[in-house]
Amino acid sequence: MKKSAFIVLLMLAFIGSFAQNGFNVDVLPSNVGGKEEFKRLFEQELIYPKGSLAKKTDGKVIISFIMNKDSTVSDVKVTESPAKDIEKEALRIFKLYQWVPAVKNGQFVSTSWSVTFNFDSGKYHRICKERGFTQFKYLPKMKVDTSLIIHKSAEQMPMYQKGTFALQDFIKENLEYPRQAQLSNIQGTVLVRFVVEPSGLPTNIGIEKSVGGGCDQEALRIIQMIKWYPAKNDGTLVRAQMTFPIYFVLNEDFKDNSAGEQK
Repeated sequence: MKKSAFIVLLMLAFIGSFAQNGFNVDVLPSNVGGKEEFKRLFEQELIYPKGSLAKKTDGKVIISFIMNKDSTVSDVKVTESPAKDIEKEALRIFKLYQWVPAVKNGQFVSTSWSVTFNFDSGKYHRICKERGFTQFKYLPKMKVDTSLIIHKSAEQMPMYQKGTFALQDFIKENLEYPRQAQLSNIQGTVLVRFVVEPSGLPTNIGIEKSVGGGCDQEALRIIQMIKWYPAKNDGTLVRAQMTFPIYFVLNEDFKDNSAGEQK
């Protein structure tokens, strides 16, 4: 093989490794909640641009950026897009995500990264049917904060639409104790972290404290089902950070005592 051809191949191999490994970090960067939440948030928040929907314009939008070690992003660039209105919508949704930086040698580090949003006009009607709306619904006569700032405290934090006591009943009625957790006698509290949008919909759902045995996944499912009244500041609907506990407590009927003495 000629030396020049070898150098080209070596450079291509390095570029591929660079893209895959995120600068050889120990843990790759990601959005809060991982791949499943990335897809769920996109489908929940997507409002397909009317022009591109009418023309059935499909395609992917690739956004590259620097994921900083403090979880912020910078140098955001669109490197591929099928249409300007789709690009605009992709950037709007991109700004809703929270991020977890890459880790190297036990420390957060800044890395280059990219994400891809797939726009499919044919699937959009199914998405709208499954989520139950085509346009966001806000509380009447209320302003909506467009700054995208996430509040950890607000004059009025998000509330379950039917009240606190009704929320506990809702969780009891809908929670399905994972079979794996039952068999392993796993109990505990899963802390779920998420953002309630001005629409009342949850985004960036992730686990703050894990229990295992399938309990984490069940806690995520429950949070996705809850309908919230959004947070308010000065008469304006705002984004708000929430941490919510989901309790897993086994009754005697559910406990598996096969490893212990039988009475």
